[in-house]
Amino acid sequence: MSIGTQLQTVVAMLTCGALMGMGFDTYHVFKGKSRLPGWIVFICDLLFWLGSMALVFLILVKVNDGFIRFPIFFGVIIGAWLYFVVGSKKYIHFLHRVIEFSQWLYRTILLVIDTLLVRPILFFYRAILMVLAFLYSVLLWIIGFVWKLTRFVTSPFARWGQHLGKKMFGKTKGFWKNWKNWFPLKRKRE
Repeated sequence: MSIGTQLQTVVAMLTCGALMGMGFDTYHVFKGKSRLPGWIVFICDLLFWLGSMALVFLILVKVNDGFIRFPIFFGVIIGAWLYFVVGSKKYIHFLHRVIEFSQWLYRTILLVIDTLLVRPILFFYRAILMVLAFLYSVLLWIIGFVWKLTRFVTSPFARWGQHLGKKMFGKTKGFWKNWKNWFPLKRKRE
């Protein structure tokens, strides 16, 4: 392996160490924000470290055809150490600011959607319901008024109508008796 390839490998491993440190801080911040059960945290930890190892190996394959030597691990450790000494606090602060901004943006978008879309639709829905309820109550009042007016107008004729009905019913009663006499039913043979 040439000196240039070895130098590229060391720089790549220093970068991988720094990226692993950033990934660890990112994972740690998001894990702290979520309230996951312990077994899910264990699985996520395992997946993080397996993913980090796979990333290091893929970069190693691209840089020096996948040769693994002791200086490679040394480069990863030094890269992670440099990141934690120099940039970890600044990156975590930046990450918290990004999360706060994302939350503010999410709340703002929800507020805008609520103000411009949901509330006008609810207002028109309630207005339509109020108009329909008003029209329904007016219709019921009109029907009640017409019913009372009809009862008032027809009330003098009500007693006369009842008397007429009794007379007609009495006459029809005799009519049915005569009808039976005109058309006798067949009697059963005993």
